[in-house]
Amino acid sequence: MDYLPNEVLLSIFGYLNYTRDVINCAKVCRRWNGLLSGEESLLSGKVCVLRCTSKLPKAKHLWRMIKTRKPFSVRLNNADAVCVQLLLKHHPSVSSLAVSCTTKNLTKVMRSLCLYRDLTQLKLHVRGGSLMQEYSLQWVNHFRSLRKLTVKEIGCIVDDRLPSSVSHLTIKHPARLPSDMRKIFTYITCLKVSSVSNDMFSVLSGHLHNLKTCVLLHCNLSGVMEFPTSLITELKMQGQVAGYLKLDKILDLHTVCLNLKGSLPECVLPSSVRELSLRGTSVPDPHWFLGLSVACTSISKLDLKGLPVKSNIAASLGTRFPQLTHLNIIGCLYSRGVDHMYLLALLQEAAHLRSLSCDPPPTCSLADLRGLFPGRWISSVDYCYVGVSTDLPPVQNSSTVIDMGEMI
Repeated sequence: MDYLPNEVLLSIFGYLNYTRDVINCAKVCRRWNGLLSGEESLLSGKVCVLRCTSKLPKAKHLWRMIKTRKPFSVRLNNADAVCVQLLLKHHPSVSSLAVSCTTKNLTKVMRSLCLYRDLTQLKLHVRGGSLMQEYSLQWVNHFRSLRKLTVKEIGCIVDDRLPSSVSHLTIKHPARLPSDMRKIFTYITCLKVSSVSNDMFSVLSGHLHNLKTCVLLHCNLSGVMEFPTSLITELKMQGQVAGYLKLDKILDLHTVCLNLKGSLPECVLPSSVRELSLRGTSVPDPHWFLGLSVACTSISKLDLKGLPVKSNIAASLGTRFPQLTHLNIIGCLYSRGVDHMYLLALLQEAAHLRSLSCDPPPTCSLADLRGLFPGRWISSVDYCYVGVSTDLPPVQNSSTVIDMGEMI
């Protein structure tokens, strides 16, 4: 082990998922302790979970481990002011912070968090509060470099002006929204809201003019869902719907991702749409999207994974969308027991098609299709997904989360 270079040791240490193992390895020798605690520490760029208990201030090995020079993300569970002050003392360069606290400790925690002047991302989860209680976001103005703000289950937000540095706002499971949110949306360009009802949609639709990206999750909407004239270029909607969706007033809309279930008899899109994803959409008649070929002739990326599409319609997609370059039809009903003739017709008619994701036909192999159409990538691997780049951090899995509460 003494002859292994540092790069190899760091690669081996990367397979450690438990904090106790990392701590034990750091005690072996000075070299290992330097590798695990220095600039190339395992904590660099990862999420550090701190469970705020009465034993936390006495965890000397814990605080020694998080003294890394590189910024990393911290999640404080059941946070209080003492825990925040300890973190600030031992690591003042935390760039991303997620705080979960009760309404009783909210005021003291916010006062301590304001000392993090250079924080760029903050997630706040308030537990135990009344759904009708109003919360002000005025304290956010203490953060000079904050760019991304996430608030979860905090009742009703008071309309307060956010600092100009905040461009990404995420509101998770709000009880209600104020009727006037002009101050909040002054500088916001990316908005993500979950648990959207008809009342919330009517409020949001009046404040979307300056947004570039809009994500509406866990929707429960009915009636006519019409978006006003705005600068939105990327839109994602997911949830239950029962009515008409009209997006034709968003003239600069480029990417649309719809994951809707229920009754959606019609969806009107502007001609500017280039990328369309209907992945996961489950409606009684999914062939309404064929009407989009008349208005949206510039669609180049189309994702229909799992959408029940008839084989003859799938074969005509190249003609209906002449600018199509990327197509995903994995899981469509057309491929169940159908020969490869429809794939041949699709590839012949789609002159600009370069990437095709499909189920392997029973009467022909994908290698044979590649031989007939050289220069085109044909695969059964799902890689053509059209997504919305919300510029929000992805959900961390167990291999990238270091739980610092296991040793306490």
